[in-house]
Amino acid sequence: MLSAHENYVQAHDLLFTATTHEDLHAASVQAVENYLENRRIWKELNHYKRTGELLGEHPIFSWIHRQKEIRSMRVSELVKLKARLENNLVRNRAALRRQPGHPQTRARQNRIKKMEMELSEVNRLINL
Repeated sequence: MLSAHENYVQAHDLLFTATTHEDLHAASVQAVENYLENRRIWKELNHYKRTGELLGEHPIFSWIHRQKEIRSMRVSELVKLKARLENNLVRNRAALRRQPGHPQTRARQNRIKKMEMELSEVNRLINL
């Protein structure tokens, strides 16, 4: 949580020191994303403080659930998942290179990041 807040504060400061349009755009995107991340974290914490239960809306909880699914797979399933993830990573990275300004660029980047995390977990479990 603190890093999201600190990143937001740094990006906010960059808004006032940006000299080019590109710098201003990058700083504003960074500020907004970190602000939203910080708000998601606060929402989870405040809900837990009030009720004593997890809200479970933050993306980290879906990753924890996915990790449990991957860890419960047999080795044969892990090998198939590894091949599928590698193929999907190649396809999505190629789409990013071909169409860098596509409206789905951010979604593709997020998908790639998620698949890389899953592939890392699979490789760790297979001992590669």
